[in-house]
Amino acid sequence: MKVSLKTIKKMLGILGFNIFLCCIGIFFIELIFGDWLKKNNLNQLNLIRSREISFNIQRLYPYHQHTIKYRRDQYGLRGDFTNPSEITMLTVGGSTTDQRYINEGETWQDVLSQNFTHLGKCIIVANAGVDGQSSIGHAKNFDWWFPSIPELHPQYILFYIGINDFYNDIESFYDPLAIKEMTHNTQRVIQTIRQNSAVFYVVRTLITIYNALVAKIDHGSVNFNNINWVTTPILSTDDYERLMRPRLNAYALRLQILCDKTYKMGAIPIFVTQPTRNYRFYHNEFQGIAELPEYFGATINGIDYYYMMRKLDAVTMQICQENHGICIDMDQEVKLWQDHDFYDRFHMTPTGTRKIGDYLFNSLKGKL
Repeated sequence: MKVSLKTIKKMLGILGFNIFLCCIGIFFIELIFGDWLKKNNLNQLNLIRSREISFNIQRLYPYHQHTIKYRRDQYGLRGDFTNPSEITMLTVGGSTTDQRYINEGETWQDVLSQNFTHLGKCIIVANAGVDGQSSIGHAKNFDWWFPSIPELHPQYILFYIGINDFYNDIESFYDPLAIKEMTHNTQRVIQTIRQNSAVFYVVRTLITIYNALVAKIDHGSVNFNNINWVTTPILSTDDYERLMRPRLNAYALRLQILCDKTYKMGAIPIFVTQPTRNYRFYHNEFQGIAELPEYFGATINGIDYYYMMRKLDAVTMQICQENHGICIDMDQEVKLWQDHDFYDRFHMTPTGTRKIGDYLFNSLKGKL
């Protein structure tokens, strides 16, 4: 079938007009929802602000009521305080810090603060956890989020860290944090778009959600009795070193950036390693989940994950100690946790968050 030149011109005209309309639409979306004309950068992060949400948690874990309250203030923080100036400790992390499906008053931050109150000491603990965020995003908080919170001057910043960095590659979708200034014109343009674009923000959020789903760090109920557990690893110690060393080095650089930014803010860093239910001590036997998502092409199980996480934890503790922070290796307490402390492989029930709060209190009460 022969198409006339007139028809082709008409089709190109329609296509061009539609592209023009899309560009106009994107322009107004960016103008309204982007940060091109704004001084603060709160839209750069995946934040919930000025909202109280009721979540139904029946599918996740047994609880005395069907719903819980989840509240964030106008600055995106969670916690029992009226003004940011009251905050003694700011806690930074991903979904295990955020605890979206734990009721107000029962997060591990709440338990930690309550324990200090019972001791007669006022330690106000604020929750700055962001679902899906790793150390890459934590560093951006100091640039885009925390400066936008008036009178925020915490004495301590606690990083509950590790899980979301396990699957982080050496190069990331996010900006290279060690580079203080972009020197190439193209890089500067890309950096400006990343910092201000509403469309880029949506794309970044969707990618974060996708990565969490691939690594199965999203929320969902797990019956640990129905899981196939093993007692031996698949990989060797040499395999761990070969697979992880470049990523551990990159992780160490990111932790150093967190330390530098914390001290620049006038606070002392606290680093806490994270337990998961990819492994457990059960009936006097150390067990790991038989099948986990691949680690950059390598098949691993829960035993491998434990040994690999311990290498990551060692870097966390090393950088913390070198920077004179307060270092709490909670992941080493394998026997402390029970199946009912978790509702999935990473996220804890109220019994688990109480254990975390109590453990941190006992670790910190003589140091704060």
